[in-house]
Amino acid sequence: MHVKIEHTPGRVTFVLEPSEGERTRRGVELARGRTSFLLDVAPGKVHPDLLVVSALLCVRPWVSKATPFSCSVPASRELAAAIRAGLGLTVAHVREHSPRATPRDGRPGLCFSGGTDSVAALVLLPESTHSYHLSRRRPRGERRATMMDGRAAEQSCEVLARHGRAVRVVPSDVEYLRHPMGFPHDLTTAVPLLLHADADRLDAVAWGAPLEATYRLQRGRFRDYARSPFVAEWGPLFAVLSLPVCVPVAGVSEVVTSAIVQQDELGRAAQSCVRGSRLGRPCRRCPKCARKDLLTSAVSGRWPDDRAIERQWRDREARQHLLVEPMKVEPVLAHCAHRYLADGGRSALLRSVAAKAGPDPRDWLTRSYEPALQLLPQRYRAGITAEVHRFASPMIAEEEAAVRGYDVTVPDAGRAAAQNELEGWMAAHPPRDGSRRARRRVRRELQAALDRRRSSLL
Repeated sequence: MHVKIEHTPGRVTFVLEPSEGERTRRGVELARGRTSFLLDVAPGKVHPDLLVVSALLCVRPWVSKATPFSCSVPASRELAAAIRAGLGLTVAHVREHSPRATPRDGRPGLCFSGGTDSVAALVLLPESTHSYHLSRRRPRGERRATMMDGRAAEQSCEVLARHGRAVRVVPSDVEYLRHPMGFPHDLTTAVPLLLHADADRLDAVAWGAPLEATYRLQRGRFRDYARSPFVAEWGPLFAVLSLPVCVPVAGVSEVVTSAIVQQDELGRAAQSCVRGSRLGRPCRRCPKCARKDLLTSAVSGRWPDDRAIERQWRDREARQHLLVEPMKVEPVLAHCAHRYLADGGRSALLRSVAAKAGPDPRDWLTRSYEPALQLLPQRYRAGITAEVHRFASPMIAEEEAAVRGYDVTVPDAGRAAAQNELEGWMAAHPPRDGSRRARRRVRRELQAALDRRRSSLL
């Protein structure tokens, strides 16, 4: 794979040129041959290694170990060695130039989504932190549509700006590179940050990934983040860029991040739903809304009526998050269901969820897993640790052991019986009439067509 990098005033463009015989259907299909990012950085003011890693994050699904990865902008020898050691890829074009140096008087950069976990991460980071939001823009001639709506996230950025926080919204069509649509790699959201790292003097790259995601508890079983492929593969690359990885919320659960946004003034910027048309108006139909609404109620103690909860979870997408083994983000669902029942809730659905999940893991879900704090960059460790402990006290040894021992993937007779109850309830309560949803989908498609005509296209 060769990537031609074009940095012109106001724009960086990556032009993809697959090698002959190189596969472009590696899990996801390569649908387009170029992508652009709009930015206010003059040509020549982005370190070459930042451009190379940005290009790699855009094309990673289609780069194989059998074919060298090359860019029109050469990598430093140090970066090429890190790519080789971490990803097992050979970099074709290398030049003798110095790696990016750590800037004096630097500050962290946050890949900002506008969601609860992202806003909570910003609360824990220094006030000097710069946030970067990757905003979806449809390329000219593109007809594919999506249910996702980026307006709420952009309004979240406006809230940050009103609170005096530095934030950049970077439009890009990178999600249209692949089919089905989406980011080519989980870390592609870091590209806006990388492209501004020199201009904004960044010395760390941060994400809002909570305990369940960082340690893979949301998939049913603990995995040590320090020994994860992410750290082994990408850690060396970001280190060469003088952007050590910083995950402030890695040691706290979604229960804690929800509490943070309910208590801090920046919480007004938080909305995890990516389908709602505006900030403060989530769709209330997607699985993320169903889980986050439960979380909000569990933290606040204010619950909707039983029928309202069940109405959210019987929809086609949301119900699959309960029926799958293990349930999606199961520790959080377990805590919410048990808290609901303890507060007098009478939903048969959540009673089955609680039975399937087993005991309430509240003891450690509301505390801080201290090993995660030891992985923070040294410069920011003490400050972030103090902020984390404002919202969550440290786990005791037994609680940390419970986190490391978390595993709901082993066979269990009681769990199997609860699963049968769940399936029975869902069979008796099919998804609601889809005609209203179909009408909304038609309206969305018509609105998308109108937006294509009105918007300035990349």
